[in-house]
Amino acid sequence: MAQAYQKRYKPSKAGETLYDILELPQGATPEEIRKAYRKLALKYHPDKNPEDPDAAERFKEINAAHSILADPDQRQIYNTYGAMGLYMANRYGSETIKMYFTVTKWWFKGLVLLCTLLSCCCCCCCCCFCCGMNVPPEYEYFKSNSDLQTQRPRTGGTEDAFSNLNPKKYENEEA
Repeated sequence: MAQAYQKRYKPSKAGETLYDILELPQGATPEEIRKAYRKLALKYHPDKNPEDPDAAERFKEINAAHSILADPDQRQIYNTYGAMGLYMANRYGSETIKMYFTVTKWWFKGLVLLCTLLSCCCCCCCCCFCCGMNVPPEYEYFKSNSDLQTQRPRTGGTEDAFSNLNPKKYENEEA
């Protein structure tokens, strides 16, 4: 299952992966990542290669790759979802990544389409209002144009639930 998931979201479709930049296999340990970073950083440091402008760019790539692979959370996101996952995590938070990739899968879209067709609705709020299936019933005392505060609530029982709140107000109405 995990292998199929990683194959679908490859780390990069163009260019080198972060592991290629650090010249490491994908299952490298944090110790191997640190050693490879130190070796390549010394090799491509701009102070050691002042005449090579490509060394400075390579050094920036090595630093960026190390900063991602050294952090266990970012490394897990990169291994699972690739560069797109890192972008989404930095922009929207790491909690939304799984939801985003679930919603964009073909089976989820098919499930939403099937539910839409079976419920005869084009959106969720449509069920509540235009079809009339879930519209709350209208009550008689809401239909009146008079002031609702002066009306006595209708409870249907012999003893009114609100009669003990303001007895003087209701004594005039009963008489």
